[in-house]
Amino acid sequence: MNVTRAQPRIVVRARDPVLRSLILERLSGLGDLTEEGDGTAADGRDALVVATRSETSLTPRETEVLELLAQGMANKEIATRLSFSTHTAKFHVESLLRKLDAVNRAEAVREGIRRGLIGV
Repeated sequence: MNVTRAQPRIVVRARDPVLRSLILERLSGLGDLTEEGDGTAADGRDALVVATRSETSLTPRETEVLELLAQGMANKEIATRLSFSTHTAKFHVESLLRKLDAVNRAEAVREGIRRGLIGV
C-alpha cells in the first residue's frame, strides 16, 4: 500500500532576521513555511520552529475505528462491530494510517495515544 505523507505546516519565530532567514532557507521545501509574530518565542528563546501535520483531524467514525484498532481488532471484527463491510473497515484503516503518518496499525495506535486522540 502506498501511503502519501501530508506536508507539515512549519511556523518559524526568530528575533534575529539573519537567523530567521537561515532557518527558513534550511527548511525550504519541507512543508508550508510561515513566519509568525514579532519573532520572539514566548519563553525567551532566540528561535522557535514548530511543525504540525496539516491533515490530523479524525472523523468520529475514524476515531471509533482507531479505538477498535487499539483493542487489537482485525478489519473483519471492526466491520462487524460497526455494522459495515470489511472493505469500508479497510478504507477507514488506510485513512487513519495516512492521517496519522503511520506505516502500520500499531504505529497508528501509538500515534493516536501520543496525540491524545484515544485513551489508553
